[in-house]
Amino acid sequence: MKIIFDHLHGHVIDNRVYCEVFCLPDIETPDELLEMGWLPYPSFKIPYWYQSQSCRININNISLSYRRKKIISEFSYQTFNYTEHKIKVDHFFINYFREKNFNLIDSYNENSQNPNIEIMEISYDNKIVGYTRFQCFKNNILGFETAYLLTLPKLSLGKTAILLLCQEAIKRKKKCIYIYESYKDYFPYKLELSGAQYWEGEEWISNNIYK
Repeated sequence: MKIIFDHLHGHVIDNRVYCEVFCLPDIETPDELLEMGWLPYPSFKIPYWYQSQSCRININNISLSYRRKKIISEFSYQTFNYTEHKIKVDHFFINYFREKNFNLIDSYNENSQNPNIEIMEISYDNKIVGYTRFQCFKNNILGFETAYLLTLPKLSLGKTAILLLCQEAIKRKKKCIYIYESYKDYFPYKLELSGAQYWEGEEWISNNIYK
């Protein structure tokens, strides 16, 4: 791969130089890139991958409490190709972004151009309550956006959606679910999940929690 350091948007804090790091893959597979902490841009048309504190759920390290298992057991889901139900899925996501005041519509539309996007449709009490978009590779699954009803806060739908995707990964005999970044001030809830690990820069660090 070719490594690229973006100094145009770099800065210095406490005598330390910060810049963005990208790569242009050569012979590396998506699985190899994910496992080395790289993440793809939100459009398959852009060939560059970038480094960040990537977060993943290691399927083998998941250990759930009785309460969490009970919550998950109350849900059902099905998976299908995104293009099969594009209109209703887009409508659900756009409403969710607006309700949460998330500026994600542009990246969502870019991701939508990927021909390999799949959808997990999540149901509770015979009602659709959420969707998760993901991409399946040989060894791993890359999760994209998740949207859910905001009227059921006690069900922890954001975390539940990820754990349901883990169930699907087990069925497909995958190793990990990659769910993009997690920082203290940016989607910190991801690291609160059992089996979560973050990319330290040289290795994956486990949170070792039981939730």
